[in-house]
Amino acid sequence: MSVKFAILGAGNMGRGHGRRLEAAGARIAAVCDRSAKARKEFLEEMEETDIREYEDFDEMLEKEDFDGLFICLPPFAQDDQFEKAAKKGKHIFIEKPIALNTETGKRMVQAARDAGIITRVGFHMRQGQAVKRLKELITSGKAGRPVLFYGHYSCNSLHTPWWIQVDLCGGQIFEQAIHLYDMCRNLLGEPRYTCGIMNNLCHGNIPRYTVEDVSASISGFSNGAVASITANNCEIPGQWNGIFRAVYEHVTVDFEDHNHAVFTFTDSETPKSEVVSSEMDPYEVEVREFISCIEKGEDTSCNITEGYKSLCFVEAVVASAKMDGQKMAVK
Repeated sequence: MSVKFAILGAGNMGRGHGRRLEAAGARIAAVCDRSAKARKEFLEEMEETDIREYEDFDEMLEKEDFDGLFICLPPFAQDDQFEKAAKKGKHIFIEKPIALNTETGKRMVQAARDAGIITRVGFHMRQGQAVKRLKELITSGKAGRPVLFYGHYSCNSLHTPWWIQVDLCGGQIFEQAIHLYDMCRNLLGEPRYTCGIMNNLCHGNIPRYTVEDVSASISGFSNGAVASITANNCEIPGQWNGIFRAVYEHVTVDFEDHNHAVFTFTDSETPKSEVVSSEMDPYEVEVREFISCIEKGEDTSCNITEGYKSLCFVEAVVASAKMDGQKMAVK
């Protein structure tokens, strides 16, 4: 089966997914972006020479023949494209967050179910070799009961103009730290409640900067486990770090990132260590999985429902923070 794709959003993520699609042997039929400059840069990076370009998404959806769509738009630019493509029977890969609110996310989940399409959300950290090793231990029962997740996201950047405006990106928790909130769900299970706090301490002098630059949350899970996640945009310029620790009854895992971790097994008198280190590209793995699932007619390991559940998690954290840390149920 020769799977053909279209890409909506020709920025950094769109170009990256385009390169990985070509490396996997998939065809790119079309690219859509409102910016002629972005479309030009996309086409210059691709090896294929017959990719058609569009400024209007509805026109591309109507005219082009493709199997799967990559939605690589900033949160504010998503405007029913998912639902429209789903109704046309297009399989969809969408970057996180899937929406700026859970009501929109719920409609997207329903649209995918109604159409019976295959979906994938771009939580690439789930594909890390160290993460997959821990998932093996969890599935086999060797890890034991989940106890604690601690995650910390840090950077120091103004990013793009849309990113610093909370109404356009949702905030740092929504747009960046959501990777750790999703990882927390991936490793511990579903949260029951959360308490969050956030503030803007270092960017009050930046015009239109309305994104929180520091946040923290504590969450409780139905299995009794606890999580603490912090984030800030005030640390070291040029560095984007997402570190986390996962504690289980029989193993404690310190993650430098999704590919690198030290496993310390505590189920014997003398703790034993195991190091997992990989340079594998998790973005490539998720793209190849999406292609394979379309070919086989199988669900992906991180579908739109997973994206919706992580959206519910971060929305509850932000809602709690807006109410001075009041305990909030997670839908």
